[in-house]
Amino acid sequence: MNFTDLRIMKTQERLQNALLDLLGTKELKAITVKEICDKAGISRNAFYQHYRYKEDLYDQMVARATERIRDCLNPIIPDASHLGREAVVSYAEHIIAGISEVRELVRVMLRGDGGQFLRQLTDLIFGQNLTNALSFFGGKDSLELRLFYEFQSAGMAAFISKWVLEGGLPEDGAAALLAEILLRAPAENPSRFG
Repeated sequence: MNFTDLRIMKTQERLQNALLDLLGTKELKAITVKEICDKAGISRNAFYQHYRYKEDLYDQMVARATERIRDCLNPIIPDASHLGREAVVSYAEHIIAGISEVRELVRVMLRGDGGQFLRQLTDLIFGQNLTNALSFFGGKDSLELRLFYEFQSAGMAAFISKWVLEGGLPEDGAAALLAEILLRAPAENPSRFG
C-alpha cells in the first residue's frame, strides 16, 4: 500500500468516525457536512473528494457493516457432516466476533432509523441463512424452508439487536448464549422442509 492509499484510508476513517460520533447524538438529517468535517478535522473540499454528500458517507458505512455481518454468517465448516456442538459454538463465536467489529455502527443504525436497519439486518440474515442451507444441506427451496429461516432469522436479528443496544453482556457471554439457543433449535436437517 502506498502513501496516497494510506492517506485516503485515514481520511475516510476520520470522516466515518466523526459521523458515527455525531449520529450518537442526532439524526442523519440534522447533521451537516460542515459538522462532520469540523469533528474530523478535515476540510470540506477533502470531504467532497471522497463523498458526494453525507448520505453517501453513511451508505458506505452501512455497506461496510453489512458486508462484515454477511461474512460472519458464512458457514465455518465445509458441510453438514461436520455439524456438532463444537461447530455450533464456533459458529456462534464467529457471528458475535464479526458483529463486535462493527458493533458501534450497528448500535447507531439500530437506534436512529426507526427500525429500518433491523429489517435490513433480518433480511440479510435470512438471505444468508437460506443460501447457506441450500448449499450446506443440499436441499431445495420451498415455502416451508423459507418460513423456517424467516423465523430463525428474525430471532437472530432480535438477539443481535438486543445485545448491541443493551450492552452489559460481554462478547464471550453473548457467544455462549447464542450457541445455546442455536443448539436448542431443531436438530434435524432443515432441508427436510423442501
